[in-house]
Amino acid sequence: MCKSSSLAFVLIFAFLFRLEAPTWKLVAIIGTMTLGVVMMVAGEVEFKLEGFILVIAAAFFSGFRWGLTQILLLRNPATSNPFSSIFFLAPVMFVTLVSIAIPVEGFFALVDGLRELGNEHGLLVTPLIILFPGTIAFLMTASEFALLQRTSVVTLSIAGIFKEAVTISAAAIVFGDTMTPINIVGLLVTLVAIAAYNYLKISKMRQEAQTIVHHEHIEGVTAGGFSSSSNSGHNSDADGDGDGEEVGLLRRSTDVEETLFSADGTEAVTAPKRDPSRGRSNTIEDRGR
Repeated sequence: MCKSSSLAFVLIFAFLFRLEAPTWKLVAIIGTMTLGVVMMVAGEVEFKLEGFILVIAAAFFSGFRWGLTQILLLRNPATSNPFSSIFFLAPVMFVTLVSIAIPVEGFFALVDGLRELGNEHGLLVTPLIILFPGTIAFLMTASEFALLQRTSVVTLSIAGIFKEAVTISAAAIVFGDTMTPINIVGLLVTLVAIAAYNYLKISKMRQEAQTIVHHEHIEGVTAGGFSSSSNSGHNSDADGDGDGEEVGLLRRSTDVEETLFSADGTEAVTAPKRDPSRGRSNTIEDRGR
């Protein structure tokens, strides 16, 4: 029952690390889900202070660990991939587990266990027995990191709660484990809270997608208007340049010198071309002369 508090610690660290936006709807859903999980696993228990402290500490550090893991996946380029994260974290986890297992279990006890396993299954099957669950654990961790990278730490924890609900339901249906009315009500409350969280998450994702599409549409319209105005300005400049070129050509054509030839073909006189507007006056003056 105390392990059910891990979801609350996950939500607290998600708010502290700014991985989730605090909303009353989310708090209400997580609180209802935690209550449902407590009811789902409720039974006759014997309270011990040492066990309670250990379980609460495990739940606390579980939420802290998943919050830090999501920060590594989202904000650190070196660990932005699930497999690269495992590459950096696996040696630390191995050294930590070995350093705890040897003092607790004893080094010779570990060696004796490996020797008995080899004598029972042989030298070929024993490594496969050790590697098979390790491979499954590796793939499970990679899947959890990939889910954590694409969603959030709260979604991952709720997926774990759904796994527990499925496990309890399968135990009751397949193996015939007895469930009290309180356990059944807790299971139903948990499933309803999970459905409510999924609805809230999908609605939020849909709203974010609509916002992104709206901003892209506005940017496209703005860019199109700027492009059309630039093209019109360019065309007007081009027309202005063309008119200027025509005027320049006309001006140069009026300034072309006119060459006169004599009857035998030799060049006689070179004079500038007369302005048409002044042609009549020049003709009158020539006649007067």
